[in-house]
This record gives sequence, C-alpha cells and structure tokens, in this order.
Amino acid sequence: MERVATILENFSIQSTDIEQLAVLCQLGATVLQKNVFPFLRNLSLLDKKNPSGLTSLGKVAADIQQSNPSLLGDFLHLVIYQSHFFDKDKRFSWAYATVVQQLWLRKEVVLSPAEKKSIVGEVIEKAAMNFELSTSEIAFSDSSIVGVLNWLRSLSPCVIKSEGKSEYFSRRYFCAAPIFIKAVDALYNQRQRTFGAKIFLREDIKDAICQMLLLDPSGLDGTLDNAKCTYDYDQGGFFDWGYEGGYGQWIMLTKSPEWSQLI
Repeated sequence: MERVATILENFSIQSTDIEQLAVLCQLGATVLQKNVFPFLRNLSLLDKKNPSGLTSLGKVAADIQQSNPSLLGDFLHLVIYQSHFFDKDKRFSWAYATVVQQLWLRKEVVLSPAEKKSIVGEVIEKAAMNFELSTSEIAFSDSSIVGVLNWLRSLSPCVIKSEGKSEYFSRRYFCAAPIFIKAVDALYNQRQRTFGAKIFLREDIKDAICQMLLLDPSGLDGTLDNAKCTYDYDQGGFFDWGYEGGYGQWIMLTKSPEWSQLI
C-alpha cells in the first residue's frame, strides 16, 4: 500500500526514473516492471504505454493520496473489489471480493494459519463452481490470502488488528462518506438501476453493501446519516435515505458522482 502511494506520487509529479522509483519502493526495478506495474495496469491506474503514465483513475488516486491520504486504502479496496463487476475476466478481483465476503461472514476471527487455509479452501470451492473448473485448475493459495490482507490492513477505520503475535479480523462500524457513496454507485450500475430511483434495502442488498465495505449492519444507519449530511439531496446534493411504510428502508443516489465531487 505504501509502495502504491509512492508510485502514484512519483508518477503525478515527474517523468519517472524507474531505477530511482525502485529504490524508493525498496524493490528491484524488474520486480516493479514485471509484477507491480502490470497489477496497477490491471486496476486501470497505470496506462499501457511505455513508459507508463497515470490513467484518469490513477490521477484520482494520486489526488486522494495528496488531499486525503487516509482514504487511499479504501479507494484502492473498492477499485480491486469492484473490477470484476464490470469485467468478468478480472478473476483476481472476484477472488479478492470472495475472500472479503468470507471474512465478513465470520464477523470476528483470529487470522490463524488454520483459518487462512480454511478461507483458501472456500475460495477454491466457490471458484470451481463459479467458473466451471476443477479445483486442481485454480491457482489460489496461502500467499494469495497474504496479498488480500495486505490491502485490507490499509482500511480506515481498520478491520485487521494485532493482538500479541496474532492478527484478527473484525467488521467495522463506520465508513467514510465518499467510499460509501461509491459503493452505492456501484450497486446502481451493477444492478442496472436508474439513478434517482430508490433502492430498498432488502436483506441481500444490505448484505452486498456491508460486505463491500466490511461494515457491520449495525453501523449502517450512522454511515447513512453521515453520507446524507455530506451530500444531502434536500440541500442540493445527490444522496438521500429514509423509510417508506410497508417497504422499509431505502437509499437514493440521483447520479453517478465523479470522485472529484466526493472529495
């Protein structure tokens, strides 16, 4: 995560010297070019040119890193989690989201080697069903889990805490307004809902939002209130929520906001 922040900063202010950037990232230049850059291209943060530059999404990430660095971890989490919504071939994103969902279902758990192994098994099983492959064809291992946890450690409020020598996962009870709005935005797009129409928070929709944000459902109302205060439809903003007799709780987004309108 710190390396990504360094790369974003570097690309946004100068023409990049790969050797120098590798030193800043404490990596070999070939690791940067063969492992890190391709992953950032997969996330659409770097363009495919040589030498690389930031895409429009990469520029948003660099702006967040500069103006509101505590949000960068959540921003990148959403980018990785949502990539497969819009491109089914991005299986790394599907695997990442599946690990997140399995952690969320556990509510609170010590991340012991046995627990991680159990999650690896669940992801492989789900992948086999989802992609119609045999389990032996699926490249997902303990090191894949390590990668996911690296991203999750940078969320704020945090979901991974240390206790003595072990780490444990627990859901959080709040999520920053810009991140929440972008999760709702993805929901509108993914479910092909019309902006300006209410989405009723049935159990499956509530779970989908809370899983994406690693949010405990009991923290949802406070997060909704905060989002409404920040982008209040009644004050000329684009978000609202409430209750409707017989139908229950609803949320509404009137448009798909740009990140620049949220930060």
